[in-house]
This record gives sequence, C-alpha cells and structure tokens, in this order.
Amino acid sequence: METTAIELLSSCGYRLRGARVRPLGAGPLPAVVVSPAIHQGVDALLSRAAVVSADEIARLGFVVYVHDPAGRGESWGEEDFGGPEHQDDLRAAFTVAQRDPACNGAIGVLSLSLGLSAAAGALARWPDTMPAAWLVDWEGPCDREIITAGGRLMLPAMGHTLDDDAYWFPREGRRHVGHIRCGYVRLQAVPDHAQPGEIRHAERMIRAAAQGELPWFQVNDHPRGEVPERVSWAPGGPFAANRVVLSKLMNLRRGMDR
Repeated sequence: METTAIELLSSCGYRLRGARVRPLGAGPLPAVVVSPAIHQGVDALLSRAAVVSADEIARLGFVVYVHDPAGRGESWGEEDFGGPEHQDDLRAAFTVAQRDPACNGAIGVLSLSLGLSAAAGALARWPDTMPAAWLVDWEGPCDREIITAGGRLMLPAMGHTLDDDAYWFPREGRRHVGHIRCGYVRLQAVPDHAQPGEIRHAERMIRAAAQGELPWFQVNDHPRGEVPERVSWAPGGPFAANRVVLSKLMNLRRGMDR
C-alpha cells in the first residue's frame, strides 16, 4: 500500500490533516471518503483503532481518503461533533478525491458511528458538488435522543440542551438521509457497538430513507428498497463488524470502474 499525506483547506480557512491510501502502482480506481467516528481521524484509520482501517479498504481496490476533522489530531479549529464545520471538512476531502488523478471519478462515502452526522448532512447540503455513488452508514446514531442516550451522554461535551433545535438539527442524520441523491446502506449489529440495547436508530434511518427520493436504500443484506418487519441484524463484536463493513464495500466495489 502507498500512503500519502495530504492537506485539506476548509471553507473558513482551517488547515486539516489528511491522508490518501491506495494500492501501490495501481491505475485510477474508485474512491472511498471516510467520515470518521467521534474522536477519531487519520491516526485511527491508519492503524487498527477504527472498526476498519484505510489499508483494509484499499486492499479491496479503492483509493481511500481520510482526514482529521476540525478540532482533532493535527487539524485546526474546534470539535464540531458532525455539525456544519465537519460537514464542510468532509466536502473538502471529497473535493480532493474528485481532483485526484488516482481516482476514476466514482466516489463512495463511508461513515463510522457519529460520522453519520457529517456524512448525511454534507451529502444533503451539497448534492451537486458531492455526487457520491453511495453512503454506507455503520451504526450511526440518528438524532439527538440516540446521540445522547436520552440526555445521559455527551451533553456536557456538546454544551447544548436537547431543546436547542438550531444546534441539533444539522447533526441529525435521519432528517437528512431522505434528501441525499445516492444509494444508502445501513449496517447494524445487535448488540450495537456503542449502546448495546439500541436498535431504534437503525429503524429510524431506514424509515427516513424509504420516505425520501433516494435511488435505492438497504439495511444489512436485505434486498434494496425493503423495509423489513424483522431485520436480520448483523452479529455483534469488533471482529464481526470489521468483516461486515469490508464485505459490503467489496460488493459495492463491483460496477464502480469507469
């Protein structure tokens, strides 16, 4: 694998650390832009700290773009927890992929956990400048209730009460998924990686996708377009999650050559 450091620039002028990983010597390939989980970024995705690594994704035949969102790692700015700034950061990474000769122009987005907030928000805000092939959402909390576990988690860090609609609306993936213009895949295990007793976020995301105008949507390996009464949940645990994500990306890789 070949790993190259890249620098991104957000719309407000923040310099953001990024990296590109691709098979050594490969020609133009389809790309995956990763929206990282909370508190994660380049270091996690270049190691084994994230559920999947950039290296593992690249071995499937992708060029992979990872970054430190504002306020994390070596990037400028303040932590935004998937809000408008982090959405703009993801757009900056997507733009780098679009302009990179190593990418063949077909670009998918992979969101990990709370990375869903930035990914769904960005793809809904800028569908014309972020023409993604698909969004794969691994166990993302879908709204303020799930993000905070009913107000028990995250509120001190985020500094906003649950009735602050101006803060929460941009970060609630279920409000945005129906407005994206690409395919959408929800990957969900039981138990969930962060909140073991929680599956409502997956159900809410699929219902919201079904009510939108997406070209297609899917939960786990159910047929596209199906809102199953009983979901066949993926097995829980980090090893199983790694296999589920990579298997889905491998299946989506087919047909992305141009």
